[in-house]
Amino acid sequence: MWMEMLIRFTVGGSLIVLVSLVSKSKLPHLSGLLVLFPIVTVIGFFFIGRSASPRQLQNIALFSIVSFPTTLGFLISFYCFLNRYSYRSSILLSVLVWLIIALLVIIVNKYLLHIR
Repeated sequence: MWMEMLIRFTVGGSLIVLVSLVSKSKLPHLSGLLVLFPIVTVIGFFFIGRSASPRQLQNIALFSIVSFPTTLGFLISFYCFLNRYSYRSSILLSVLVWLIIALLVIIVNKYLLHIR
């Protein structure tokens, strides 16, 4: 358990450092690509896969696909909020948008999709 957390922390922290370095380079827009690297997804599936069946992994992957609008909503709202608010307020408001969309995804799944 502790080793798993240490690996997640190390890989995640390394990615954050890499994104920060790239954002200060001659090509700062590439940090936008690195921010979307699915590190949480990769590490999550790696560790979940150790104890889950292939069918369970398929359901988790399917729900991740259905949940993609949360990420899109966060990014679009963050982009728009930056026109009016500070970047910190924009992040906070965009997280709120993410939470609202996540709740909608959960409700849609519960009543229509039934992914388990």
